[in-house]
Amino acid sequence: MNEDKEIKVDSNQSKADLSIISNTDKIIDNLNERINSANPLSISKEVESIKAEFYSIINSTDENTDEIEKKFKSIYSKYKKDKNIARKNIEKDEELNLKIKKEIISEIKGLTSEIEIKKETYNKFKELQERWKATGFVNIKYKNEIWQTYNHYVEVFYDYLKLNKDLRDMDFKKNLESKKDLCKKAEKLISLKSLNKMHDELQDLHEKWKNIGPIKKEDREILWERFQLASKKINKKRNDFYHELKIKDQEKTKYKKEICKEIKKLSKTKFQTYKQCQDTSIKVEALCENWKKIGRINKKDNKECWKEYRDALNGFYKLKNDFYKKKKEENKKNILSKTEICEKAKKLQNDTNWNETSKKLINLQKEWKKTGYVKGKLNDTLWNKFKKSCDTFFNSKKKYEKKLDLEKTKKIKSKNDIILSISNYKLGKDIKKDIQFIEDKISEWNKIGNTENNSKLNNNLTKTYNKLLASLKIDKQELTKIKSKFSIKLIENNAKELNNYKSILLEKIKEKQKEIDLFETNKSFLVSAKSNNSLRDQINKKIEKLIIETDQLKKELKLIKSS
Repeated sequence: MNEDKEIKVDSNQSKADLSIISNTDKIIDNLNERINSANPLSISKEVESIKAEFYSIINSTDENTDEIEKKFKSIYSKYKKDKNIARKNIEKDEELNLKIKKEIISEIKGLTSEIEIKKETYNKFKELQERWKATGFVNIKYKNEIWQTYNHYVEVFYDYLKLNKDLRDMDFKKNLESKKDLCKKAEKLISLKSLNKMHDELQDLHEKWKNIGPIKKEDREILWERFQLASKKINKKRNDFYHELKIKDQEKTKYKKEICKEIKKLSKTKFQTYKQCQDTSIKVEALCENWKKIGRINKKDNKECWKEYRDALNGFYKLKNDFYKKKKEENKKNILSKTEICEKAKKLQNDTNWNETSKKLINLQKEWKKTGYVKGKLNDTLWNKFKKSCDTFFNSKKKYEKKLDLEKTKKIKSKNDIILSISNYKLGKDIKKDIQFIEDKISEWNKIGNTENNSKLNNNLTKTYNKLLASLKIDKQELTKIKSKFSIKLIENNAKELNNYKSILLEKIKEKQKEIDLFETNKSFLVSAKSNNSLRDQINKKIEKLIIETDQLKKELKLIKSS
């Protein structure tokens, strides 16, 4: 039955909810592990990805997930707090680094103001350069400005350094070796598997290149071209990857939008049954799984797709929730209706007014069918309760009817035995005794009571005893009197038949009297001529006959009244 299937679906739903709890617990454990083992700023993208996955699972269920979400938010809030602290610390470091770099620039500027550049001055300059390299990053809005200022005063210093060719050549040589080393490192980066690492290290090499002083003019262009060639290869590899990724993202975006359209389409389904709702939910869950398999896309498209996806799912969940809310209200009404039917049936289960109660219980069964389904085990409980009441009554009725059938069979047999005994009766010399025998049998017949086909049996009895009476040597008038007496006796316990018989007799008496009156009228018109004496005699005989018949009918009527 459909009801059983619906219960099974609910069971499967419970299993799905347990799976959701298990998955969210794993995600929470993963988040907790990551924020406790890494710099909060370095795992920002990873944490947001974990958050998106968590809410994707949470939003896919109608179950209460407040406690799970509360646990997740607690850990996520701690991460946000740690991230803010880390960012503020970086901002402090950047402010300090800016201050230090300004001081370094001021000191280099001071060196260029010296009249004569000595070796000590050069060593001081190199020391300041190393300090510059060792000093961390400054805020991005000051980065270019501070670098340009620094580079300007470094070049100014090198202009002054021209005065000391030995020191300058030594510095050029050292810078040349440093930039050659950077070229080699840049050329090796192309073999790295991680594009992000390759790109980050290249930026670091460019930053180091800036911090290395000048080289001879004839070496400058060749070495820069070499460094740029390595950089271009790295950038091309990275750009090719992202170009391919973009194409893949376009395909992924297309598939994700198609999934959204399909979910929106399913969100317009008009649910009639729990099964239909569950089947549609399974389809939506399958689409959600396909969405997860597609994976993430670029940030811009992902944000747009995710919004469309969430809107589509929210539309479906609203439809589903509205359906369950409606069904919940219907379920309450159905429980109330079926409970009332059970109570009515219980009151009737021991009633012995078989026909009337049967009709009432059959109507209750029809009403039960019209009443909607009650969700869960309660439906079976209520049905079993109602069925028990119905079974109690109909089993009792069945027993009663069986007993009644046996009694009917016995009665019919007894009556047939009476008919047979009259049929087999041998008349004697004592007429009174013979008539009494028949009368006794009629009394015995009446004691048995009415049976199935009662009229037919009565006719058979009447025919049988009338046949026996016809064999008696008594006058016709007496015979008629006896037959009338027996006919009345046969129905003496049946008021309805007696009344009908009484009505028939009255009608016959009335008709006889009309005939008598008619003849009397006709007789008065006859002339007392001799030729009319014969006709008058005939009329008189007919009148006499009618009077005798009327008297007989009146005697029968009297018998009825006295019975």
